[in-house]
Amino acid sequence: MPARALWTGKPWILPHVVTRSILTIVAAVAFFWLEFSFGIAEKIVLNTPIILWTGLALFLAWGLSLPRLLALRASNTYVLRSDGLEIRVGILTSKSFVIAPSGFSDLEVTRSISARIVNSGDIIIRTQGDSDIKMEKVRSPLKVADQIREVMARPIVRIEGQEPIRKTTG
Repeated sequence: MPARALWTGKPWILPHVVTRSILTIVAAVAFFWLEFSFGIAEKIVLNTPIILWTGLALFLAWGLSLPRLLALRASNTYVLRSDGLEIRVGILTSKSFVIAPSGFSDLEVTRSISARIVNSGDIIIRTQGDSDIKMEKVRSPLKVADQIREVMARPIVRIEGQEPIRKTTG
């Protein structure tokens, strides 16, 4: 019987989508202002005013910046259980990594200035096999990291012929 999930998460992409949208709007306003200032906004290229070409180019740039974020959200799932951490990656081909407390080595939380503002970040988990597993764009990464440490730091006591019993500290 699998252990109950203590925490389940997916990459939190909303702040990145909002940021890209705001930056695109700011760029559009700046380009449109420049085009009107230099008097080229209404010049016609291929039967269309330049201002519409600029708007189309910015819209396409914004639209092409989103698929990576959407694919990241769709392809990654993180599940913390009382007996370990499972990371599922992939859409068409799926891989699942399970990190048991006995294989856990170290944990690192990385947050940029913008990530601190929106309370997100990456969690890098090192295993005793010297491999790094990265949980990207985690919401409330310090809280999640504390939960992971709590699960991974609990000692396991095994009694012959029985399932493992977890000792809880505190």
